[in-house]
Amino acid sequence: MSLQTRNLEFGEFLLDIEEKVLLRDGERLPINPKTFQLLVALLENHGHLVEKAQLIKTLWPDSFVEDANLSFTVSLLRKALGDDAQKPRFIETVPRRGYRFVADVHEILNGNGSSGPSVTSIEQKTADSPKLRKLVLGVAGFLILGLIAGVLWYANGTNSSDAAPILLADFSSEQLSVDGKVVSAAISPDGKNVVYTYTADDKASVWLRDLESSTNIQIIPPSENRYFELAISPDGRTLYFARVQQPWPAEQRPDIYRVSIVGGVPTKIISQAQGSFGLSPDGTRISFRRCSYTETDYCSLWIADSDGKNERRILSRPSPVRIGDPEISPDGKTIAFAVGQSRNWANEFSLAEVDIETGVEREITQERFFDIRRMAWLPDQRGLLLAAKKYPDNNFRIWRVSAATGQATVLTNDAESYITLSLNKDASVLVCTKHRPDYRLVIYNREVNLGPPRVLAEASTVAFTPAGKIIFSSAMTGNHEVSTVNVNGGEQRQLTNDPAVDLNGIASPDGNVIFFDSNRTGEAQVWRMNSDGTDLRQLTYGSGGSPRLVSPDGKWLYFVSARDRKLMRVVTDGGEEELVFDKSYNHHFAISPDASRVAYSESHEKSTVILIVSLEDKRTIQTLDVPNEKTGIVQSAWSPDGKSLYYVAPDDTSPNYVVWQQPLDGKLRIRLADLGPDELRETRAFAVSPDERSFAVIQGSWKHDAVLIKGLK
Repeated sequence: MSLQTRNLEFGEFLLDIEEKVLLRDGERLPINPKTFQLLVALLENHGHLVEKAQLIKTLWPDSFVEDANLSFTVSLLRKALGDDAQKPRFIETVPRRGYRFVADVHEILNGNGSSGPSVTSIEQKTADSPKLRKLVLGVAGFLILGLIAGVLWYANGTNSSDAAPILLADFSSEQLSVDGKVVSAAISPDGKNVVYTYTADDKASVWLRDLESSTNIQIIPPSENRYFELAISPDGRTLYFARVQQPWPAEQRPDIYRVSIVGGVPTKIISQAQGSFGLSPDGTRISFRRCSYTETDYCSLWIADSDGKNERRILSRPSPVRIGDPEISPDGKTIAFAVGQSRNWANEFSLAEVDIETGVEREITQERFFDIRRMAWLPDQRGLLLAAKKYPDNNFRIWRVSAATGQATVLTNDAESYITLSLNKDASVLVCTKHRPDYRLVIYNREVNLGPPRVLAEASTVAFTPAGKIIFSSAMTGNHEVSTVNVNGGEQRQLTNDPAVDLNGIASPDGNVIFFDSNRTGEAQVWRMNSDGTDLRQLTYGSGGSPRLVSPDGKWLYFVSARDRKLMRVVTDGGEEELVFDKSYNHHFAISPDASRVAYSESHEKSTVILIVSLEDKRTIQTLDVPNEKTGIVQSAWSPDGKSLYYVAPDDTSPNYVVWQQPLDGKLRIRLADLGPDELRETRAFAVSPDERSFAVIQGSWKHDAVLIKGLK
């Protein structure tokens, strides 16, 4: 029986199917069409199992899609309803079969006894239902607000002369660099000049480019620094930037400087900031972030005078919530900022603003993102442009968000990934930097006569199977998938095929099962499959995270939880997740082959050490010094016999990464290989073969280029 004209009540929710509106306590919830369609399909059969195949046929009648697409849509619906997959109020999962809507559902009838969206008929029921009375008032209020919003939208839309010029012109872009070495760029308020950083031979410099003549002038000479945000003052005379010295000390944060636009000696104005900042329209104030990464004060938002004086903290967030790119509004009264976390690969970043004087916060949009890198206010303060990524899309795109309605609209759909943006004063031209990964799976041999390093494939993470085969993740297909390959490059085989991100594959001791993490359900969870890619199923449903080791008996999978990065374990056939080691914020736990010890690096104010801890009694067994105490350990791995620890870290003689072997019997560490100037990928980029004759490294760099955009229509 069709529900196309019904109004349904379940829990605190009211669903108007004809108008495609979902309300909770009278407030409209944002829900995309596919998720709405799924909700209707489940409500049509409430109390009964709906098979996966039936739901897929209903939602994607003319397309071939996999179960993961359905799982992802179910996770979005659960998030909208505030439901818990483990203790469901609304949607129950029937493993390997489908889903069942388990809440009571009530149809709301009009005065003639037929179904329909009549407000009058709903009011007749409110005498016996205070909750429903609240919903009715919410519906009426929503309709009135919707009418007002529609009028405002029409007025704004017809008065195109008030809109930003870049939003009225057809999409137009021009490459400003092509060699991948321009990391940051900013445009002057008058739109005539671009300031940018250029990195060559591990040294970065700052340049000024005249767009009309295409001439370039060096403002700051090359140095061993890493630059972050660039911004030009409203009067066009001063350049502000954030930078940190390389190699990057473990406890150091970027400092913010200013210098004349024609060059000179930079002056430090803010210490220990986080990289991105914003200038007020009159040039008298600067907003910035500090992140101490503690439980109660993970990241905080600050404001100061433009010379760095009179610092004041405005707000903070607890772990693991980050604060991103603070931008002062055109009227100078509020700061827009991104806030959220992406550890579990879910789209939990939002956009908010705070009143500088009162500290009152307001959410700008109900849209959620996986990450927001940069933003810029439109000059009329009607909205912002964002460089943001929305799961499961792999690219950062340019979005427009209305300050009045919160509507978020994606403006770019090309293959580029835009991670920074800078808008001139009248919003007629935009400078962006785009990036792309250029990381490769490289095999190094310990014995010189085995030949030079071999590049096997583009890759993101790597591990060895017990038989010496390589498991790696790669985005060669456009999505991150898990694949295998022999050490000589032969028999490469892709094992997963999904729009989501699949990473960090490891093998069971017998090599028959591969475990990996994926956000195909909307957040990072551990999955398992046979070594040929068959029998794919989800293993964790709680904290989720990244696999690290399977115990020798094959019973336990050890993993690092996504949100708090603690060491956990779960039975390899599924079950309750258990806490193993309550040590947070460490990407690089390395577990001994017998699962009795864990190794990780710990940075203090002036040094970095490696700790080896017993997992049974949590006692520190050994403390190992590293070659360069000013920089942290990048990656580590145990020898198969558990008698040595391998790790990657630079020493005092070179900025390059070096592979070291540290025997645990007190002998001196052994320098194995210099990896050259290329970077290592952030996580799971180093693995040692079972015979210890070779090791695999994911190395390369991110390529960055600047682009000038004059139209986004």
